[in-house]
Amino acid sequence: MDFIGNDISGGTFTGTVIQAQNVHWGQAAPVRTPRMLLPEPEEFVDRAAPRARLDALLTGRDGRRAPRIVVITGIPGIGKTAVALRWLYDVRDDFPGGQFYADMSPQGPRSPIDPVSVLETFVGQLGTPREERPAGLAELSAYFRSLTADEPSLMLLDNVVVPAQVRPLLPGSPGSVVVVTSRNRLTGLSVTQPGPDYVTLDALDDDACAQLFGPVAEGGPDGGQALREVIRACAGLPLAVRIARVRAAEGAEALRELADELTDPQTVWEALSVADEIPYPKVLDVAYSGLDERAAAVWRMLGAHPTGEFAGDLVKRLGGDGRDGGKALRTLVHERLLEPSTAGRYRMNGLVHAYARRLLEDPPAASPGAASSGTATDVIIDWYLERAAAAEALVSDRWRFGSRFAPGGLPTAVFESEAAALDALEPDGENAAAVVALAARTGRDRLTCELAEALRGFFFRRKYHTRWIGVCEQALEAAGRLRDDLVLARMHYETAFALYDRAGDGDNDAARHHYERARTLAAGIGHARTASSALEGLGQLALREGRPHDAIALFRDATAALGDIEHPRGRALLEYHRGRAHSAAHDHAEAARLLLNARRLFAALTDRHDPAVPRPDRYNEARALTRYAEARLRADRPDEALAGLDEAMTLFPPRVAPKELADAVLLRGDALAASGEPEGARREWRVALETYTGIGSVKAAAVRLRLAARGVDGASADGS
Repeated sequence: MDFIGNDISGGTFTGTVIQAQNVHWGQAAPVRTPRMLLPEPEEFVDRAAPRARLDALLTGRDGRRAPRIVVITGIPGIGKTAVALRWLYDVRDDFPGGQFYADMSPQGPRSPIDPVSVLETFVGQLGTPREERPAGLAELSAYFRSLTADEPSLMLLDNVVVPAQVRPLLPGSPGSVVVVTSRNRLTGLSVTQPGPDYVTLDALDDDACAQLFGPVAEGGPDGGQALREVIRACAGLPLAVRIARVRAAEGAEALRELADELTDPQTVWEALSVADEIPYPKVLDVAYSGLDERAAAVWRMLGAHPTGEFAGDLVKRLGGDGRDGGKALRTLVHERLLEPSTAGRYRMNGLVHAYARRLLEDPPAASPGAASSGTATDVIIDWYLERAAAAEALVSDRWRFGSRFAPGGLPTAVFESEAAALDALEPDGENAAAVVALAARTGRDRLTCELAEALRGFFFRRKYHTRWIGVCEQALEAAGRLRDDLVLARMHYETAFALYDRAGDGDNDAARHHYERARTLAAGIGHARTASSALEGLGQLALREGRPHDAIALFRDATAALGDIEHPRGRALLEYHRGRAHSAAHDHAEAARLLLNARRLFAALTDRHDPAVPRPDRYNEARALTRYAEARLRADRPDEALAGLDEAMTLFPPRVAPKELADAVLLRGDALAASGEPEGARREWRVALETYTGIGSVKAAAVRLRLAARGVDGASADGS
């Protein structure tokens, strides 16, 4: 028998699978309901009119044919996001489809974020395995609409720059509401049917500003005259009022001084004016002057960060780590210059962040020892590189050229495990890509390439292809400026690998081009590892394109290219690929031999820097055994396939390779069916169906077909 099964890979499984001899039980994770909104604002005054307008827009929602779009407009610092969040928290219970959030211009209005990156995040939040996300804007947008078609949801798109950022992100349920904040009216959205509704925020009145001041508004020796002057000077901008309150809280004398400064005709316009371009309010100068030297230095250095949202640990690093860094972070939070975002993360208002950039570029004369822009940039890049390299080292023991991967280049115990490392990097995925752009923009070409190399493991495991390929393209340009053929070859290789992994329209041809360039450059300088890796990539392309005999030849050439280099992991991978190719060519005996040998080689791996330390690759061991079982099933040897699968399922790490584990369960059902054990086969298929359904995998359909073909209702995943 020559059994042809489905080739399934990738995915995310967050439930539990238990094995006892030949009995398996899987508990699938529930379908995810996103809860992505930022924390609800603690301080909120007035805004009764815009909130009433928002409430009125909900009427008649059930009869709509498309989601309602609400555009909240106003000048920077007027409180657009706060108004949106407070209202969304009030109405969220009426939207069972969950809440989505995205900052559409985290690097400022001149660098609007690509909607594809946002869609990848949204689809991931809904539980779709990363390996199965469609490639391309149109495909992702349509897929997202299908996932959100059944239940109405809420969405907040913050700081939108152009209408084209909004249209692809609209959810599928017509009862959904999409709130957009922007500095302009985004008139281009009027072409949507129906068009958007607009809510424009005006300045707060004096009473609301006084309420926002809190206890400070309780008069004073001059009967509250100073407070009234400050409020008028703040012009109803909530940000200006909050920052002025920091200074005013020091007492009546400070309040009087602040009023004098803000009522000076020579300074008032500069202090509180907000133009179409990002302004630099004088109120921020006052807040800056009240900081201790270290907190002020950290605020300045944050001006070099490409976005206004970052990890608290980065803020501490800028402050010198340890107690000093923690104190600087607490000071900035206390002074409301930083606001908590999500767990362990903080965000800086766009005006405050712009002011930090101004301080960094032109520090006040009273700022002794002010860090230069270059120093701040180096610290920030180093922090991201350290974490990315630590995660990459846990994902794979492959060879890399960067200095971080030389012996002693990595600090110890950055992360406890591969899964912990990937989870820790997740909130900084967009920031990491922005830091690569920062390194390239500031002429740090080698660091640009090292960042691209170090981020490979994170992007590969989490499948953020848009960011990944963008990073590689910038690194390619940087490598060209370095005039270092090894670095250039590696960046061509990294770009090819990312394109191969995405596998969208035209990606195979583009990957082939970069693999060929990597091979040519590596051969020219005699770098065997890179030449071999490029040949391996070309072999994988041939196998994907249905040319197994070409693939066999390329994998053989890749092995030969290594010569006598000690590269056990590379040889194990090539053995694995050769086994796959022979299986595709129906050379079942040779496929089995190669795949079992690949498993043995993966099991025998040791640490690259210390060969005395065993470091078996369990993930690839399990993959090799699964492919071996598939080959034996094709050879009509289901008993041997079952033995291989039983062992493979003990090796897969669930948090890292849950989909592959589900694939092995499905294949085990096929082997049982071929062995004449229909009940056992149905049991395995039901377990696989539970898993696929729980993680939102399209492979669930293939399992239902198996069950239906044998007269079993596949619509129920519980086997009842």
